[in-house]
This record gives sequence, C-alpha cells and structure tokens, in this order.
Amino acid sequence: MEKHNPKSSDFLTNLGKHHSKDHRFAESFRYLRTNIEFSFFDKEFQSLLITSTDQDEGKTTTALNLAYMLAQAGKTILVVDGDLRKPMLTQLVTQNDSMGLSGLLSEVLNTDAQSGSLSECGLSDLFWLISFQKKTGILHLSQGDEKVDISFLHGKFVDINWLTRPEEKKLLSILVDNKAINKEQAEQSLNRQKDTGQQLGYILINMGFIDSDVLEGYIKLHTIEGLRIGLELKSGSFSFEKLHVSHFEKSSYNPFDVSQVYKEVIIGMEELPFFQKNIYAAIEESSVENLFFLPSGPLPPKPAELLGSTRMSFLISFLKNRFDILVIDSSPVLPTSDPLLLAPQMEGVILVVKSGHLNRVIVQRAVEQLQTTKANLIGVVLNRVDLQRERYYQYYSKYYGKN
Repeated sequence: MEKHNPKSSDFLTNLGKHHSKDHRFAESFRYLRTNIEFSFFDKEFQSLLITSTDQDEGKTTTALNLAYMLAQAGKTILVVDGDLRKPMLTQLVTQNDSMGLSGLLSEVLNTDAQSGSLSECGLSDLFWLISFQKKTGILHLSQGDEKVDISFLHGKFVDINWLTRPEEKKLLSILVDNKAINKEQAEQSLNRQKDTGQQLGYILINMGFIDSDVLEGYIKLHTIEGLRIGLELKSGSFSFEKLHVSHFEKSSYNPFDVSQVYKEVIIGMEELPFFQKNIYAAIEESSVENLFFLPSGPLPPKPAELLGSTRMSFLISFLKNRFDILVIDSSPVLPTSDPLLLAPQMEGVILVVKSGHLNRVIVQRAVEQLQTTKANLIGVVLNRVDLQRERYYQYYSKYYGKN
C-alpha cells in the first residue's frame, strides 16, 4: 500500500481536531455509528454505501467522518471513492496519482494474461481474468515434469486434463480396477476417442458400457484430482491458447457443473498474488491508524459500465475479505444510476439529505429507487442542520462547496 500523503494528513488532522474540540459534533457520529451497529443486531457488518439524493448534500463529509469514527473503534476501514463522475473524496484526501478504482477495473482486472509465471499470476488469478474476459481456449500449465490443461468456453471452466497423470490414476484404469467396465471395453473406448476426439465419458455412455449415474461419481473425483494438481503448481509457467468455439462442439459428457466443483475445491486454497499485489498498490494509507483510501482514479467515459461489471463485484468481495469494513462514497441517486448498481452488493445503504435542501417528494423518489434494487436502506442522515455553527464546515466548504 502507498504511504499516507501530506494532503490526506492535513485534512484528517483538521478533522481529528474538530472531533476533539466539538464533543457534540463527535457525538453525532458516534450516535450514527451506534445506530448502524444496532440496525445489524448482533451481526458484524462489512460494507456500507453512502449516497445522497442529489449533489451538495454532504455525503462525502458523512462518509469521511463515519469512517474516521469506525477506525477510532479499532476497525480497519477502507473508504473507496466510488463517485467516478465527481470524485470529491479523492480531491480532499488522496493524491489520485495512482490508478485508483477506475484503473483497477479497466486495467488490472482486465489484464490479458497470455503467458507468464505462476508465482506472479496464480491459477486463481487466471480463472478470474479468463472469466472476466469470457475467453474461449485452453490454459496450459507446467511445472517441472507436471503438465495440466484447463479448457474454458466463453470464460467458463468446462474441462481439465492432467496430461502427466500416472497410468494407474487415469479414468479407464480406475474403472477397470473397480470392475465398473472390463479391459476390452476400456480398449474400445480409448480407440474410439483417438478416432473421434470425443470425451471418454460420452463414449462410455454412448456405447452402453456404464450407467451415467455410476460414471458421474468417478468423473467428479477425476476432475477434483486434476484441479488439486493444478492448484499445487505455484512456481511454474502458464500460457493461454485461444480457440474457436467450434473446438468444443465435439460430443462431450458433462454430468455436473464443473465450474461449481472448482468453487468447492478452491475453498481455503485460493491464492491471488497478481490481484493482491496490484490492488494493494492502488490503496493509500492515511495518517489515521486503521483508515485507508482507494481514490477514484482517472474518470472513465462510461462509469456505469465499470461499476456494474462483474469485475466490480469481484473487487467488492476481495476488499470486504481484507478489511473489517468497506465504505463506498458513491454518486447521488437521482442524477445517475451508479449507486443503484452498487447498492444491492453492500450490506447497508445510508442516504444523506441536506437539511432544507430538497422537498420530501424528491427524497421519497430517491428512497423508492433504492428500494427497487432490494438494497438494505438502513437509514437517512439529515445533514448540515446548522452550517454556521462550526468552523469545520468553513474548512470543508472550500473543498466541497462546488460539489
């Protein structure tokens, strides 16, 4: 992670002083923190989306002060500037000379990994990258004498071939050893596979040598074993061979969802060296203990496409697993659809409303739009009830006044 910058330090120092001097101001955010915790009952929440009805309502102020208060309670907090149209948080507290959120989504998570080292880009990294880009082809893995081929169709894992699998562990050998088929049937099946290129499972069923229910269990174990070998290759190399969809149109036998098998096998084994290195490089430390920032990055031409992508969903999940609480400061609800794309993926949504700024009809419209996404709207914050009362707002207004 990047070390904290002077810009962040100055702003957060002033924010901290304000919390120390004005007990009523600090108490209001402690009260907000407590109410949020109560709204989840005994469950530990991991993510919050802070949005507003329209501009100039103080959502970024609220996000920063709430994050500060959560960090004071000993939680590791990551504040993400998810407003890719008018990133006020980035202007206030970050350098924004890193790739930021937009760079992670458009570059890092969109990397075309054609070949490289498995120590730098692990198998789990590759599964995700291929999925994001909906690639069709074969991922070749090798380490020493071990070789594994993994097939993908439109980004979905469909087959695995442990090329150096010992003879006694091959499917036909196991079926013969367990008397599921005889040696003659195994030989006929193998010859037909060489002639047609069809999968053995399809051949065995089509020739009537084995019942599909019996074969399913053997193939599943066969697939799991191949995946585990692939996951053990951590210092070898990889290359991806792009193929036409027609390559996978030969008759095949898929008695179960192999991609689901991968999800089951990967539990406790998923290592993401490529993602971890690059995502952490984009995150900035702050001068406040436990508080971190991810700036917006360069403003993209189509923010909604990035925020509504599977890459964004992955990033949210990745960050939630590495910080106690993820806080996203998003754009307002009424001018854009961006917060509506993010809200369903967050455990709680807070709508910030500036006192005396909008009428109830407009606020109700924003609430209804959030509810259509089935977002968990845990509350509405009435902000800036008396702006002239505090010096802090005068400090903040020179940055935020045009938002």
